[in-house]
Amino acid sequence: MALKNIVVFLDPSRTGATRARYAVELALRHGSHLIGIFAVPSGWQIDPADSYVRGREAIRRLIERHKAKEIAMSEAASKNFSIATKRADISFEFRIVREIDADDAKLHSLHADLVITGHPPPGGLPSGWSAETLLLATGVPILILPDGWKAGTIAERVLLAWNASRQARRAISDSLPLLTAAQLISVVVVDSAKNPLHGEEPGADVAVYLSRHGANVTVEQIDSNGSSIADVISNYADRNNMDLIVLGAYSHARSREIVFGGVTRSLLKSVTIPILISH
Repeated sequence: MALKNIVVFLDPSRTGATRARYAVELALRHGSHLIGIFAVPSGWQIDPADSYVRGREAIRRLIERHKAKEIAMSEAASKNFSIATKRADISFEFRIVREIDADDAKLHSLHADLVITGHPPPGGLPSGWSAETLLLATGVPILILPDGWKAGTIAERVLLAWNASRQARRAISDSLPLLTAAQLISVVVVDSAKNPLHGEEPGADVAVYLSRHGANVTVEQIDSNGSSIADVISNYADRNNMDLIVLGAYSHARSREIVFGGVTRSLLKSVTIPILISH
C-alpha cells in the first residue's frame, strides 16, 4: 500500500498549524494528495444573557454573531492549512464539515490511506469524537500527533511495538510505506517469555519480513521488571530518540465500541511523539 491519500483534521489553534505542517511533510515524502478537514462546531458557549433574547432584531443579531464566529474559525483553520501548503509541491484541498454532519467526516476519512489527528481530543475531530471513534468507524489507520510534540524529525526512527497479535501485524501492513522509508526501525518486544505467540526467536520473523522490504531493522527484547508495558515502550522511545511509535490497537473488552486497550490509552497519556494506531 502506498500513502496516496492523507487526511488531516484541522483547527484554528497553534497545534492545528503544527498538525498541518506535519501532514504536508508526510505528503511531500510520499507523493500523497492531502485533504485538510475542519469540523465547524455545532454549538457555541452561550452567554447567559443570550438565553433571554427577545424580539426579531435581537434574535437576528444573535444569529449573525454566531455565524461570524463560525466564519472566523473556518478562516483561521484555512489559513493554517494555506500557510503549510503554500510552497509545497503537492496536490491538496481544504474541506469544511459541520459537526452536526459528523458522518461526512467519516466519509472523507474512509477514502484515505492515513488520517492525522491531534491529542488530547478533539484534536481537530468533531466534538465528542476521538481517534478511537474514527478508527472504529473507518478502519483507516490513525496517526495521532500529541499537543506536546516538539517539531523535529518525522518518521525517521520508528519504534514498532510487537506482541505477535493480529492487530500488530495489521499495523505493519498499514504503516509499511512509513516503515520502509524510515532510517531505522526498532522492533520492541516486551516480556516475550510470557507470550507463546512469539515462538523461539521473538521479533525475528517480523524483522526478516521488514528487511526484505528494504528496511533497516533491529530487534529489542525487553523485560518489564514490574513496569507497565506502556512505560517500557515510552522510556525506550525517549532513550533512543524515536520519532514515531507504531502499534496495533488491541482490547480485551467485549464491547465493539472499545478499541484501545490499556497499553494504548496509557501511551496516549504519556508520550510526546506521534503514534500510529491500526486495528
